[in-house]
Amino acid sequence: MHCLIFGYGYMGQIRYQVLANHPEVKRITVVDPGLDSGRSRLGERLLPPGSPIPWEEVDAVFICTPNQVSASLCVEALHRCGRVFCEKPPGRNAEDLARIQEAAGEVPNHTLVFGFNHRLHPAIQAARALVGEGGLGEILYVKGTYGKSGGVRYRESWRNRPEISGGGILLDQGIHLLDLFHLFLGPLKVVDSVLVDSFWKCGVEDNAFVLLRSREGIPAFLHSSATLWKHTFELSIGCRDGYLTACGFLSKSGSYGREQLVIGRRQFEDEAMALGNPREEVITFDRDDSWKEEVDEFLAAVKEGRPATHGTLEEAVGVMEVIREVYAAGLTPVGGSR
Repeated sequence: MHCLIFGYGYMGQIRYQVLANHPEVKRITVVDPGLDSGRSRLGERLLPPGSPIPWEEVDAVFICTPNQVSASLCVEALHRCGRVFCEKPPGRNAEDLARIQEAAGEVPNHTLVFGFNHRLHPAIQAARALVGEGGLGEILYVKGTYGKSGGVRYRESWRNRPEISGGGILLDQGIHLLDLFHLFLGPLKVVDSVLVDSFWKCGVEDNAFVLLRSREGIPAFLHSSATLWKHTFELSIGCRDGYLTACGFLSKSGSYGREQLVIGRRQFEDEAMALGNPREEVITFDRDDSWKEEVDEFLAAVKEGRPATHGTLEEAVGVMEVIREVYAAGLTPVGGSR
């Protein structure tokens, strides 16, 4: 199998490493403006800008570029190859996404996946197995916090230039939480939201607070932040018979802490040794295969000529519709109101 990667930044390098170790992949071509032409151990071709793309030889395309070009590349790759893996977000806005939808509709039997690997983190998979009948019962609410400290070069990042990125921390990082909310609750509607540019003053939100409801009325609350001075990931799920908290995850930097799932079972005062403090079970995970599993599933779908099972266009549309609605409400001035 011959795979083509557009973009060789942080995500492009992750995808490259996974592909280089995949038994079906015999050749990789990388296209990035910062690369010189050359070859490496897997017969890769590193193509500088302006080089012709060998589309007729390509079996699958991975798009790992900044947001302002990802939609155009996705559309071209759909038409030329029909088997595309595109990093999140699926474009900067509804217009970019509509172009991708139109192209997908024009290409029969295509395989299109968007990179939402958080679904495959071990704590999330374990939590999914514990909700519903046979587990902790139906979900009563979901809430999540996902944030980072920004860093000294945060203002300089392309991720905070709206003409390139399309938005701020909600589109960049909070989109993963929204995808997880959809995973557990299905389609969501926005009840209310507050976006603020409170510290970094980049012209895009550095904090997003979003209240949502599922079709069944189950509430969900999201806080996505670039001013959490302690890097944080936490997803809490309240159920009829207990609760689940997935926290930390195995990032490249290790700054989010060890990945854990806390499982608590409901106890009232006549059952518990300590009121409001039920016994908890803590499961710790020290291996994250989500990147590998995501690529494995996509390449299996390509080989078998079938649609993907997750990261689908339908799922991406649901998440982007929420973000579109939140962005339509605009930024709230700090200390004031809309």
